[in-house]
Amino acid sequence: MTLALLSRPSTTSRKHRRRGNFSRIPDLDGIRAIALTLVVLYHLFGHGRVSGGVDVFLFVSGLVLALSLHAAAVRGKTSAVLSRWGRTFGRLAPPAATVLIAVIVLAFTVFAPWEREQTLIEVISAALYLENWQLIWSQLAYGAAGPEASPVQHFWSLSVQGQVIIVVPVIVAVIFALRRTIRKPGQVAWGLLALATLASFIYATAAQPADPARIYFDTFARFWEFGVGALLAGVLRAGAALPPFAALPLGWLGLAAVLFSGFIVDGASAYPGPAALVPVGGAALVVLSVRTPTPFTVSNMLRARAFVAFSKISYSLYLWHWPVLIAYLTIDSASSDGVNALGAIVVLGISLVLAVLTWFLVERPVNAVIRADSRSRRSGLISLLSVGLVAAMGCALLVNAVGRGADQSIATATSGDGAVVVEECRGAAVLDPLRGECDASDFVGEEPLPEPALLARDDANRPGCWATASESTLDICELGPTDAAVWVLAVGDSHNNTLVGAYEMIASSRGWRIDVAGREGCDWSHAYRDQATDQRVQQCLDWVNLVDEHVATTAYDAIVVMHSSRAAYRAAPDSEKLPGDDPVVEELRRDGLVQAWATRPDLSVPIIAIRDNPIFPSGQLDCVLDDRSIANGECDFPREDVLLDDGNAAAVAEDPNAHLIDLTEYICEESTCSMVVGGVIVTRDGFHLSATYARSLAPYLDRALAAIVEPISST
Repeated sequence: MTLALLSRPSTTSRKHRRRGNFSRIPDLDGIRAIALTLVVLYHLFGHGRVSGGVDVFLFVSGLVLALSLHAAAVRGKTSAVLSRWGRTFGRLAPPAATVLIAVIVLAFTVFAPWEREQTLIEVISAALYLENWQLIWSQLAYGAAGPEASPVQHFWSLSVQGQVIIVVPVIVAVIFALRRTIRKPGQVAWGLLALATLASFIYATAAQPADPARIYFDTFARFWEFGVGALLAGVLRAGAALPPFAALPLGWLGLAAVLFSGFIVDGASAYPGPAALVPVGGAALVVLSVRTPTPFTVSNMLRARAFVAFSKISYSLYLWHWPVLIAYLTIDSASSDGVNALGAIVVLGISLVLAVLTWFLVERPVNAVIRADSRSRRSGLISLLSVGLVAAMGCALLVNAVGRGADQSIATATSGDGAVVVEECRGAAVLDPLRGECDASDFVGEEPLPEPALLARDDANRPGCWATASESTLDICELGPTDAAVWVLAVGDSHNNTLVGAYEMIASSRGWRIDVAGREGCDWSHAYRDQATDQRVQQCLDWVNLVDEHVATTAYDAIVVMHSSRAAYRAAPDSEKLPGDDPVVEELRRDGLVQAWATRPDLSVPIIAIRDNPIFPSGQLDCVLDDRSIANGECDFPREDVLLDDGNAAAVAEDPNAHLIDLTEYICEESTCSMVVGGVIVTRDGFHLSATYARSLAPYLDRALAAIVEPISST
C-alpha cells in the first residue's frame, strides 16, 4: 500500500530538489549533542538550575521524526513506519539497556535497601518508555541531584521521545490509509500536527503555573516542542532558509540562546511553558542558519571533526552521568547537600570513560547491524530483546523483593477494658517504665524490624484517607464500626497519617469510629502554609475550608490533629516563604491553628493535638544497616536537635478545650532520640514514623485518647 506521508512527492526531480527534498541534516547530530551535554553539565555544575537542553533535544527529535517520515513517503512504503521504529529503537535501546542493567546492579550493591523496590519499578518503567508517567505518579520533583533521587530519573525525556515516536507515525499512517475518504491526507496531517502543537502549548501554558512538578514530565505538555521541530521540517522542506546576511548573526544568536537559556530562565519552575521558547527558538534559528552556506556560520563548528566525534558519545554520556552521580552521592555520605566541584569532575570523568566504552562495545556494533539491514528487521529484534531483557530482569527481581514482604507487625491484643496491649517487648515498650520485662539490650545484634529492604513501604497510609498536593478534595476513610457510640476525626498532613495503623487498632479495640482525613503538605490551619506555587497555597486553603465545613456539619465527639514540625509558612498567599527562625512564624502558626479550631460549632468538642515525631538529619538513615553503628550510638541524636516545635503547645494554651498528647517519652530517651528503639526502626525516611513503630505506640496513644474522650462520651 502506498504511503504518501505529509504531502505527495513531486515527480519532477528538479522541482523536488528546489523544494528541499532532504531526509537528514548532518548538523542536527551536533545540536542534539550540545543539548544532551548541557543537561549533563547543569546536573553536575548547575546547582539545581535547568539547562533547557531537554527542550532542545525534544525539538530536534520532532524535526528528525518529520524528516524521516518524509523520506518514508518518498519511498512510498507503509512498512517504512515499522522500519523507522526498528532503526530508532534499535539504536537507542541497547545502550539504554546497558545502563539500566548497571543500575540494577547498583540497586543491590550501592544504593540503600529501602530504595531497591522503587528503583526496580523505575527501571522497568524506563525500559518500557513510561518513566515520565512513573515520576508523575510518584510525585517526584526534578531538581538538584541528591542521594535520595532516582538513578533513572533522567530517562523521563527518553520516555517522552519514545511515546511520540511510536504514536505519531501510526496516526500519520492511518490518515493516509484513509486517503480514499480523505481527499488531501497530507494537508490533514499537517493541519492535525499544527492543531496538536497549539493545543499542547496552550495546555502547558495554562497548567504549568499550578503544578510545575507534574507538567514538567507530562508528554502532552511537552508535545509542542516536538511539534515545533516537526513543523520546522515542513518549512525547510518547502525551501525556506535565512538570507545569507542574516544566517551568520541569527545562527550564533540562536546558539547563544541554547547555551545560556539556563542562566536566563529558571527552567525548573517555568518549563515547558512559554519560557521554553528561549531554548527551542534558539535551536530553530541554528537549524535555519545551517541551511544557508556562508562562511563562519554555526554549521562550521557543528561539522568539525572533533565535534562530530564527541557527538557520537553524547547519548551514552547522558545515559551514564546521572546514575554515576547518584552512586557517587550515595557512597560519599558527606555530599548529602549535593556534589562539589571536585566530585562533579570525578563523576564527569567516570561518565566519559563509560560513554566511550559503550560507544565502542555497544553502539557502534549495533549501528553496523542496522546499516547492514535495510529492512531493519534485525534492528527491531535488537530493540525488543534489549527492552525485554531489562523488563524481565527488573520484574523478576521486583516480584522477589515484594514477595519477601512477610507480615512483620507487632502482635497486639485487647485488655478487658478494651485498651490496646502490645504483647511483644518491641519498639516503644522498652521505654515504658511499667514494662520492666522489656529491655533494649535484648535486641542488640538482631536485624531491626522492618527489614530494611521493606522500610520505604512500611507506611500505614492508604488512598482513601489521603489527598495529594494537586487535589482539593476531602478524602476521608472510616476506621472501626460505622454505628459506634464514639466518633472521632483525625486530620492533618502525612505525619498524622503515619498513625493510621495505630488509629485502626484503637478503633477496633475500643469500638470507636475514627475518621482519618489527610492531605499532602497541608493541615487544618488557617495559616498560609508554604507550597511549591501560589496556586498550591490556594488549593491547600480550599482543602482547609472543606475541613471547616465538614467539622461544622458532623457531630464528632473529638477531633485529633497532627502536622509536621518542618512545615514552612507565608505571611500572605502570594508572598515568599518566611525563614524558619523568623519570630513571626511562631505567631502565624499558633494563630492559624487556633482560628481553624474555633470553626467547630460546638466548643465542648475537644481538640486533641499530638506533638510531632522527631525529625532526623537527612541522609543519616544508613546507620540502621549496621549492628555496630546502632550499638555504638551512631543512630542517636541529641533530643533538642531532632524535636522541633510544631506550634501545637502554644495553640492548645489558647483554646480552653484543647489538649496536648506528647508521646516523645515513648520514642526518645531523656537526652537522645534514636532511629532504632527496641529492635524497631523508628522512621521510614527520617521524617515520618515507620508503620511498625507507630503500631508499637498504639497502647500509649490509646491510653491518652481514652483519658480525654471517654469521660466526655459517657456524659
